[in-house]
Amino acid sequence: MNPGTELKVVLVAAALAVIVVNLSLKKGERRRGVAFAAAWLAPGAGHVVLGKWAKGLFFFVLLGLTYLAGLYIVGFRTVSFDDNPFYYVGQYGSGLTFLLARVMSEHKAFPRPELHPSWFDPGLLYVCVAGLLNVVIMMNVLDLRVRPVAAAAPAPPAAAPAAEPQATAKAAPASGAEKAP
Repeated sequence: MNPGTELKVVLVAAALAVIVVNLSLKKGERRRGVAFAAAWLAPGAGHVVLGKWAKGLFFFVLLGLTYLAGLYIVGFRTVSFDDNPFYYVGQYGSGLTFLLARVMSEHKAFPRPELHPSWFDPGLLYVCVAGLLNVVIMMNVLDLRVRPVAAAAPAPPAAAPAAEPQATAKAAPASGAEKAP
């Protein structure tokens, strides 16, 4: 696929994902939808949008270095479908960094000449893992929790049947006047 066409397809798919996420969130939670989109564009940016600066910076540095290490090993070229179809799909989670690398690079990745060819597959793996971890971080921004279903409240105890007035009079203790001398 042409890199320009691929860029348009990925951006349209990302826009649709953001729209679906924003429509599924309540009005007070729409900020999370914006954070979701920012998290895809740059790792950790979603946490920064939510005000979690330290966490966002940590994710940006960690995933950025992982992605750059992988790109360095494979000669700053992205993974092509011919290299490895699974790694190819996994790198889409890297967002804007992937799109820029995809537009600026050649279609086929080759290991750097100074590195042994056995390093090529780990380089592809680093690029893929950075993208997949960013998808996990994007889900963390949405803060989806499985809330336990509230247990049904126990039924109130059944009311005791109303006692008959005559039975109540018979059960009353006898007064002292009725006693025999």
